[in-house]
Order: sequence, then C-alpha cells, then structure tokens
Amino acid sequence: MGNYSLSALGGGIGLRHAYFREIIEKKPACNWFEIISEDFMDYGGRERESLREIGKHYPIIGHGVCLSIGSTDPLDMEFLHRLKAFLHEIKSPWASDHLCFTMVDHTNLNDLIPLPFTREAVTNCVERLKIIQDTLELPFLIENVTRYVTLSDREMGEAEFLSTILEEADCGLLLDVTNVYLNGQFHGYDPLAFISSLPLKRVGQIHLAGWEPASDGTIIDSHDAPVPDVVWDLFRETIALTGPTSVLIERDKGLPPLSDLLKEATQADQIMHASCKDNKVHAAG
Repeated sequence: MGNYSLSALGGGIGLRHAYFREIIEKKPACNWFEIISEDFMDYGGRERESLREIGKHYPIIGHGVCLSIGSTDPLDMEFLHRLKAFLHEIKSPWASDHLCFTMVDHTNLNDLIPLPFTREAVTNCVERLKIIQDTLELPFLIENVTRYVTLSDREMGEAEFLSTILEEADCGLLLDVTNVYLNGQFHGYDPLAFISSLPLKRVGQIHLAGWEPASDGTIIDSHDAPVPDVVWDLFRETIALTGPTSVLIERDKGLPPLSDLLKEATQADQIMHASCKDNKVHAAG
C-alpha cells in the first residue's frame, strides 16, 4: 500500500497560536493542521479549548520535538504515556518526531542534533522506536533532519542509515523535502537521487518550508519564509514518485497572514493532483 497505508490529506499548514481566533471564527478551507504536541499537551485553559474547537472541524496531527529518538538516555515513559493520552484526545491518526537526539544526560539541548551513521546508532534507534510505537499504539513516522556537518559516515551513508532504521523498526517516514534539498547543498549530493533511494512506500507525510539566507550567504533551516521555487520543483518530482500524501507547509518564525499559508497549501494540492492524476487524495470534508 502507498503512503504507509495512511490517508492522503493533501496540503495542510502548521497550527500556531496566532491563527486560532481566525480559524475558529472564519473556518477557512484547509485540509488539515499539524501541531507541535509539546506546545499543547501539558497546558489547559482557553488554548486547549480552542484546540478542541478546531478539532471539531479539521483533522489535527501531532508532531513532536522531544522524544530524542537517537539519545542514549532512557526513554521517558511517563512523557510517552502523557503524549499517548494527548494524541488520543485530539484524535491524531498518526504521530511523528525527528530522527535525531535532543537530550544528553537528561538535559534538553533545544536543538535537533544529527546522528552518526553507524550500526550502533541504528540498533539504538530501532529499539527505542519499537517501544515508542508499542506505547503510542499509532502509526509513527520519523523525520529526516537538516545536518550542517556529518558526524560519521564511515559505516554507511545517510540514505542507507535512514532506510535501515525504517525497515528494521517497521515505521513510516515523514519526508522533509526542504531538509533533503538543504543537505544536498551542504554535502554535495543530488537531492532527487537521495529521495529515489529511500523506501518510498513508507512515506506517510511530507514537510515543505523556506528560509531567509543570511547576509554572508549562509543557509539556515529557519522555517521563516515561503517555500522557494527550488523546493517546489523538488517536491513536484518527489510527489510523482511517492503518490498522494499529506503535505505540510511549515512556518515557525515571521508568521505571515493565514491566507498566505493557505495559498501555499493550495499550491501543494495543485501540484499533487497534477502529478498524481490516477491516484486519490482524501481531503477533509
């Protein structure tokens, strides 16, 4: 089955607090929303009520930043159980987090640190992913991250590392097309060739984002700009390989009017429909 047997929801956007009132009052046309689970799961009050109200009209998918899948610290089982309860509350049909580590000696580094491409790291991630999936009892996707340096590729390359974990942990892939493009620039490889080498039947979701180049020409994965044309082009080629899926427009900084993000989500839909004419996208009603 394609799309990791998940519903292909089409274009969606990241749900941020600044958009709550407009979404509740105007109910704009949008297929789905993704939230950062940790931004909501331990909080109540008006924002939690707003989230419940939005969830009455749109699918909401939980995406995490704190599971630290590649860490050697013990998994925080109490956190996992709270996350499970929250995902159940919002009726998230699947969940995701990043293939990286964020914790060292129980200290949160507040960043997504890439992993060495070693057999030891594969084994560690696979063991932890099996526990995560057994606990959450939901389809689970891992996201490829941006890496500005390579920690170690003496045993395998990034594509083999990612593919091996996906197969051995039997989990899905949240394919961040922007991250692949940026890593191709940083490390001198063809982004489409990299994507083509992955087990694409495991792709259950895609992320697209933009960045603002620094004055010295440095590129930082900042999620603070519209999706650039080069990423749209790579997405067009990618979606032709994967078939329909759920495509998120990410924006974390410099939030624009909601209408701007909705236009990008519509653009993702249009590209997907044009590239996957013989397949169906199950948009929310």
